[in-house]
Amino acid sequence: MKLPTLVKLLFLSALSLIIFSCSTQPQNDELVIALSRERKIEGKKYGEWLAHQNYNLRFIDLSQVAQEDIADSLALCHGLLLTGGEDIYPALYGKEFDTARCGTFNHERDAFEMLAFQFASANAIPILGICRGMQFINIAMGGSLWIDLPEDLGTGNTHRVGNEDWSEHSVTILPETLLAGLSPSSSVMVASNHHQGVENLAEGLIPVAHSSDMLIEAVQKQNPQIHYLLAVQWHPEWMDRSDTLSGKIAESFLNAALDFKKAKSKK
Repeated sequence: MKLPTLVKLLFLSALSLIIFSCSTQPQNDELVIALSRERKIEGKKYGEWLAHQNYNLRFIDLSQVAQEDIADSLALCHGLLLTGGEDIYPALYGKEFDTARCGTFNHERDAFEMLAFQFASANAIPILGICRGMQFINIAMGGSLWIDLPEDLGTGNTHRVGNEDWSEHSVTILPETLLAGLSPSSSVMVASNHHQGVENLAEGLIPVAHSSDMLIEAVQKQNPQIHYLLAVQWHPEWMDRSDTLSGKIAESFLNAALDFKKAKSKK
């Protein structure tokens, strides 16, 4: 066999080994994100909204995980998204007497989300809350909720039309906050669908945005450099994919998850 032919065969053999090796190696850039519960509506899923940012993502739906396995599942994750949903049982914030003005409850969800939030907080896993998720964070940290905005504040139609229909309203973002660094404007329009909201803000959280009735619309940790936590009362995943702030919220959360993963790999 001529020398050039032998060299060519050796080169092709080495190249095939490299390609095979690359294809069988784990993808080290993968981010694992825990969702407290995914939505079933195609085109409006939380995972779809996050995936629009073109990160390499894998999701764990905690509603499909046994409670005794929540901590083990979160130990694999780089971020926790507490999603929207039904009302939180008011006994968790001292208002068990006022259940009649609430909607449906899911005690199992309340329990596993508390476990998830506590584990994520203790391990500095980045946390993003949306709608119920923001309310749950406030409760888990010691705050309370208005049971029913139409009755308690008289501004229910701002946040939800009737009992179920979506509302669109403006939100004012406060300066020198995490959200202000993401938003192109201090006043933005958001998609909203809720009848409860933050009454007493938990210690350790600061308000980031409010609506025209001065209801708190977003919160963050007092020291975001120590632990990334951002929560909004509206639904950025329901907005059009071209909405700048919605995309920036997703990107900010995923960047924090990536930073967490990098820091974790160095330990």
